[in-house]
Amino acid sequence: MADNFETEKTFSRRGFLKMSGVATGSLVAGTYLGSLLDLGTETEENTDTETASEESNQNSGEEAAVQEDYTRAYKFFTKADDFKTIEAATERIFPEDDLGPGAIALGVGWFIDHELAGGYGVNAREYMKGPFKEGTDFQGPQYPLLRRDLYMEAIRVMNEEAQENHEKLFHNLEPEQQDEILTMLESDELELRGAKASDFFEELRLATLSGAYADPLYRGNKGMQGWEMKKFPGAHMSYINEVEQEGPVELETMPLSSHSDSH
Repeated sequence: MADNFETEKTFSRRGFLKMSGVATGSLVAGTYLGSLLDLGTETEENTDTETASEESNQNSGEEAAVQEDYTRAYKFFTKADDFKTIEAATERIFPEDDLGPGAIALGVGWFIDHELAGGYGVNAREYMKGPFKEGTDFQGPQYPLLRRDLYMEAIRVMNEEAQENHEKLFHNLEPEQQDEILTMLESDELELRGAKASDFFEELRLATLSGAYADPLYRGNKGMQGWEMKKFPGAHMSYINEVEQEGPVELETMPLSSHSDSH
């Protein structure tokens, strides 16, 4: 797996300037402190009213900050530890480095959570009836286990292995220790009920890359940073104005949601 991991790291490191966000509070110290001082110019009732109003504004600002990314709510996972296990595993496949964000910052875990809650999780577009025989490398997995059940089984095995050897859950391990368990999955050194461990590893690898580069509409690729690393302009509907231009053309990165007003 060492070679595969190195390949993925090289593939995921794109030269670009990191996008950053700054969260700021709305509290103005002078105004707030003024409401606490009795300067003899206000009645107690007025002071209490202004203080309550400012506290309300402050609480509204805090609430808005919490709800800023309101799409980040579990749709499939019911336990935070299970979600964090998948998050940690995707980060080892697509790690953050000095060239760009990793899977966690890109929201890949949320992408996978929402996908598992839909058709992807129940293999909706795949033939899932027997006979179930060993297939060729080109046929993919040949068993009745649904994808959502495959994820939960792998999470169970990963955490059992982590606790047995390190007395911690997978997401609490050091990166090198996480790599050891992922290596065991990839090489089928761990046993999953109803599926090959290597099949899950490949499924997780592909889901990680999909979450890193999918349109933000699907909860991954947060802030279009995955596209920025690849210099991909996003979901432009047409290039008719650029096709005959000479030399490189730089376009503003555009998500699918930017076209919603045109329908």
